[in-house]
Amino acid sequence: MKKSSIALISVMGTMGGLLLAIGMCMCLLPEWNAFTPGAVLGVLGAVVLLAIWPVSRKASGKGPIHFSGSQAVMVILGLLGALALGIGLVNCLETVTVFGLAVGIVGLVLLLLMIPVGRKAAGKSPIPFNGKTVLAYTTGVAGALILGVGMCLTMVWGAFYMVPGILFGCVGLLVCVLNMALRLSKGA
Repeated sequence: MKKSSIALISVMGTMGGLLLAIGMCMCLLPEWNAFTPGAVLGVLGAVVLLAIWPVSRKASGKGPIHFSGSQAVMVILGLLGALALGIGLVNCLETVTVFGLAVGIVGLVLLLLMIPVGRKAAGKSPIPFNGKTVLAYTTGVAGALILGVGMCLTMVWGAFYMVPGILFGCVGLLVCVLNMALRLSKGA
């Protein structure tokens, strides 16, 4: 894959993630009174993030996307996992509850189940357990956690933490995008 393609995918990931995150903040913060524009921004960010898939396939010389039964199961697992995780997070927004934690954990498990199902659907071997794989997943999790801290600073802890929260969120997104760019450039 060319460096220009990696740069395009990185920019799309960063911009899509920022639009989605800002849209979510606009929807979930009642004091902003911006639900409708937030929903539009969030959907726009999600569309940009989804557009990364065909762009990366074209850049790597792969053909168009074809869905099989296993891939449909993977998509359903992803949607249910994301929905359950979102319900769990919203339920725990003010006060952590057992229901919110349980539903959030079920969402995470469903999202993690997508990995082996997706690999099987693509005809790939199971994920090797080596240092490179552990580093890749650790970097991805760290980026997601940094992004989450930024979102918490922005949404939960008040207006005083808005700017640091946005900065933390941007750093988290950059770590996630860097992780993707490093994995793509090495052919992982």
